[in-house]
Amino acid sequence: MTLTCPFTGVTADAAGDAPSPGAETAVVRLATPELPPYSHELDWPEGLEPFKVVDDGSQGDPYAHYRWMLENAPVLRAASPVSDVWFISRFDDVRKALRAPKVFSSEVVRPVPLTFLTLIDAPDHSRLRQIVAKAFTPKAINLFEDRIRETAGKLLDELIARGGGDVVEEYAIPLSMSTISALLDVPAEDFDKMKFWSDETFSYFGRLARNAPGTGTDEESANAFFAYLKDTMERLYAEGNESVGGHIARMWKEGQLSEKEAKELCAFVFIAGHDTTTILLANAFRVFTEQPGLLDRIQANPADADAFVEELARYRGTVQRVSRITTEEVEVAGVTLPKGAIVRLMPAAANHDAAKYPNPDEFDIDRDTNGHLGFGHGVHACLGAPLARLETRITTEILGRRLAHIALDPAHEIEYVRGNNLTNSGPERLVVTVEARNGTSQNTASQSTGSQNTASQDTTSQNTAEVRHA
Repeated sequence: MTLTCPFTGVTADAAGDAPSPGAETAVVRLATPELPPYSHELDWPEGLEPFKVVDDGSQGDPYAHYRWMLENAPVLRAASPVSDVWFISRFDDVRKALRAPKVFSSEVVRPVPLTFLTLIDAPDHSRLRQIVAKAFTPKAINLFEDRIRETAGKLLDELIARGGGDVVEEYAIPLSMSTISALLDVPAEDFDKMKFWSDETFSYFGRLARNAPGTGTDEESANAFFAYLKDTMERLYAEGNESVGGHIARMWKEGQLSEKEAKELCAFVFIAGHDTTTILLANAFRVFTEQPGLLDRIQANPADADAFVEELARYRGTVQRVSRITTEEVEVAGVTLPKGAIVRLMPAAANHDAAKYPNPDEFDIDRDTNGHLGFGHGVHACLGAPLARLETRITTEILGRRLAHIALDPAHEIEYVRGNNLTNSGPERLVVTVEARNGTSQNTASQSTGSQNTASQDTTSQNTAEVRHA
């Protein structure tokens, strides 16, 4: 007796024997999954350029693109000179991929070019992360709260005295730089060159690991940065310093890290500790310009600053793209991604998925933000999240206490970060005008109350995070 499969037409003897000689057989050929059209082949709305792998200036504020992608192309294929790149935008799909590191690997480039945690899978990722994780717990970070308040207060005093200014250059960068420099015990007089080197090194990272354009001088600058950090760690080790930098130095001298790993891991901590926070702080100012009434609410209820920070991370988070490579064929939203596919998970787009967050394009301080991806998710969740939360919470509190009004300066358009690292996006220049509240004195921002020293519920519960991203 011969049986025929109704789906394939293959025949076999009922006993499982092969068909007898001369019997007709069917050859089964698995169809290659049909690939979706490229981004530039899709019918994008008028005024919206096709989404690209490398931003040409049309994606600085990408949320209009995200709205369209979420509805029409949740798995978007874009062309690049090296390979196709797949952008995944819906919340459930991004979250599942972040939780599946064995399928969506972080080691997009092998061998791994830099000791940046965002480029590394387990077991090396686990080993390296554990070395710096203790320095980024909420308990350790909260030791810096008074210093952050004092610095933030002085910077805001200067901004008020001028009637406003560029909050990126005059507030966000110096606050985040001074904070991470304190964690690493870098001298204040070295801030300017550290900022330059860290920007260049982030571009170097993007060029090596993300096929980004680079700057032409990024490798030379990165090597100078690494050499500076090596000398700094030598000093910290000799002093028995207890900073994050001193801890990394001890791990190096005790043989738990190679010299290359120590230098590059220290650079990663510095970059991750200030770059993403800089953008988040600038976005806090921007939200207050959009909803100036929130200043009065925060003044009346400083504890609401925690909710403001979480909604800010959802609404305008820093990390836009998280790079992965598939280790096997996998289906996402009905699209089959081949093994070896270059993927960009998009947490900022996912945080605007209406299926997860109704009216996602509105900033709602009373929203339930539970589960947002603004600080990542899974084993690569943002290591510096407690620090970013603390700096942004303090900034939110002092803006509410000190400012009566804030607005965008109509003489200056917002300028956005362009894509030398293909990871982060946000304001590079954001000019505002400000008015102080009557009766507020200088440096009141540095006076903390017992309630303000209480760590937020998310800061205490989400203590494993890792930038940026990437």
